Amino acid sequence: MKRLNITHDHGWTPRTLRKQERKIKNALLRQRVMAVRLVMEGYLGKEAASMVNVCRQTVSHYVS
Repeated sequence: MKRLNITHDHGWTPRTLRKQERKIKNALLRQRVMAVRLVMEGYLGKEAASMVNVCRQTVSHYVS
């Protein structure tokens, strides 16, 4: 399976995303940010999906 790639990070780093996760009150938005951060840290899409409890296609959609 092909690894997901972040093509444009918009200036965000995994560290800044982690800080934002702590501030976000909306659980779905926090889950989305966490999935993107995990992919940025090098996890496979299916691993990130398992960690945030969504399907792999959802993580792929978040990353795109």
